[in-house]
Amino acid sequence: MDESFDHKESPVQQLTFSYAEKKVWERIRMDYAGIAELRADSGRYSNLALMLSDQCPWTTEIEICGRKQTVDGSVLKQYYVILDAICGMEKPDPEKKYTIERYPKRIIREAAVNAIVHRDYLIEAPITVNADLASANITSPGGVWVPDRKDRGSIARNSGLARFFRALEGFGFRGNGIASIKHCYRMTPQMPSASFTGDRFTINLPAISVVSSAYEIRKEKIENIIAAFNGASVSMIAENTMLSPQYTRRILKRMEGEKLIFCTGCGRKNVYYLCSGKDSGKQSGPMRWITV
Repeated sequence: MDESFDHKESPVQQLTFSYAEKKVWERIRMDYAGIAELRADSGRYSNLALMLSDQCPWTTEIEICGRKQTVDGSVLKQYYVILDAICGMEKPDPEKKYTIERYPKRIIREAAVNAIVHRDYLIEAPITVNADLASANITSPGGVWVPDRKDRGSIARNSGLARFFRALEGFGFRGNGIASIKHCYRMTPQMPSASFTGDRFTINLPAISVVSSAYEIRKEKIENIIAAFNGASVSMIAENTMLSPQYTRRILKRMEGEKLIFCTGCGRKNVYYLCSGKDSGKQSGPMRWITV
């Protein structure tokens, strides 16, 4: 039996599903009565049903370029409002043949669903979204979720809700939401980040300003990593760039040929450093990634 919060009996039983029924029918041709796990073991509505219902008591607070709004109702409604609010910030310029999306929809989908699915619904605080043309921050109450040892099969803090979004949007929820977001930035100079306290989890998404060639982007990221750690090994660079060690060595060899870096040691003990004058303006502090 799944003991996650969304499978337990809802304190509210008079529920309607007008928004969920409309949106789910549009996407996966299933009415609300066909959504799995809306009932607890008692046969009464579950907390998952409450989350998806029009009577959902949890909210999301959104501030876009200084304009604030509070979104209530179904978490499905809150999800789509987050997408529309962030992705709709920048209007296409008809005079430009090619434009770069500051916030590609696939990135916002990952971040928004991650916040909703891993949210601690025992905490009354809302999900908060703060975005402008420079960055977007999505904060979820509850901090980082770690599955209980006796429940290794869980895929999220709210496993029923995760399965619902998997059916709706095709998400896998295999503990790699942050890695998926990071992968979307692989061709850009920007780097997303994640931070958490005991009761809050925040994903920071810098606006994408340029898409460059693979080598130029990876070279810049490697320089940032070497500067941040004051020297870095192949394994450290590979870990922070999500490149294979073999491909990392190829890039490092090319960078050595361009006199951008040099190394000390030999074999696995190689440590790479920036050549003189290459560390100015780089970030100070290691880039650490956490997986949820």
